[in-house]
Amino acid sequence: MAAWVSAEGILSAVGIAAPDADASAWAAACAAAVNAGIDRRMTGVPVIEPADPAQFPELTYAATIAGAEAYKRREAVYGLTGYVDLEGAAVRVARDYLAGVEPLIARYATIGIA
Repeated sequence: MAAWVSAEGILSAVGIAAPDADASAWAAACAAAVNAGIDRRMTGVPVIEPADPAQFPELTYAATIAGAEAYKRREAVYGLTGYVDLEGAAVRVARDYLAGVEPLIARYATIGIA
């Protein structure tokens, strides 16, 4: 499995400089989930095989964003983010933490037909 994002990268993205053991464990679980999700989406893509995250900064950026969202999900009680939209409706988290970065991932995972 490629290391698109690390637990330390997620903690940095969410602004936690000195994590406790619980925060580190949660970040590691989020990193593992995001890395597995991106790897699964990239399976069979010739340009990515074998995956070297250093060669794909846009994908590592997407993984960091998805990892931060996954990390913050446990703060979203009943799926509510604590924010409202312009009409006053509560904003919910997406069902899939990769949904927000799917267009970035699709640039690499979609194989064009010539």
